[in-house]
Amino acid sequence: MALLRCDNHIHTKYLRCANGTMEVPAIAAECRRLGVASLGITDHLNTLDKLPLHAFIKRDIEALETDLPVYFGVELNFLGAGGGFAFSAEIKEQAGFQFAIGGIHAAYLETYDLDKIVEIQHRHHLKTCRDPLVDVLVHPYWFSKGEFDRKGWPWLDSMSPVPERYARELGQAARETGTAIEINAHACLANPAHSERYVQEYLDFLSAVAEEGACFSLGSDAHGIEQLALVEAAWSAAEKLGLTSDRIWRPPGAPLAGPR
Repeated sequence: MALLRCDNHIHTKYLRCANGTMEVPAIAAECRRLGVASLGITDHLNTLDKLPLHAFIKRDIEALETDLPVYFGVELNFLGAGGGFAFSAEIKEQAGFQFAIGGIHAAYLETYDLDKIVEIQHRHHLKTCRDPLVDVLVHPYWFSKGEFDRKGWPWLDSMSPVPERYARELGQAARETGTAIEINAHACLANPAHSERYVQEYLDFLSAVAEEGACFSLGSDAHGIEQLALVEAAWSAAEKLGLTSDRIWRPPGAPLAGPR
């Protein structure tokens, strides 16, 4: 069974996370050129005051004339260590979001403690999997180099501090809850802050997750139009892991734009 070449993690200009090239029509056109089978636009909702900006994304998707399935999603972030997401079933319905991806985006420590940093990540990964409103856990064990540099911490360019049991527990939780684990191109596999050794170690981590029966979501995590091509790194990783289309997650239901 051939690999389903999706891109379920794409940002836009509206939330100012991506640059001005990330217009919805341009995103759809470039994804079509790259051979993307379906795409999901998933900009950040870190705080509820940003919710009105997502209406512009939905409007632009609905106005598309395309033969490519386009879904309207959202990316969530924890409101502090141990907190929840700025999200609910009511917000999802109100905004018209078709799916949600989410996860941890910070170390949540001020003093360097590598074991604690990794444990906090793992705990939040499992918490994300157990949230019934989240479909995809984003970029597990992605760290912001800017945060590490600002705090004067040594950069984490290895997956060796992550115990294999964490990968196994994550794979089991994903299988049991039906949460997809993201294979993220921009943040993890094609991040210039990481070495080739790190990328191989990250693939080994994903392999252990896959052995526990998890399904996966593929995403470029593009913040500029030229970064959409990075999704090919996620596709390549999925092929190296031996994943087939039945192990690749895609948003449920009919797309907001494109064939239905």
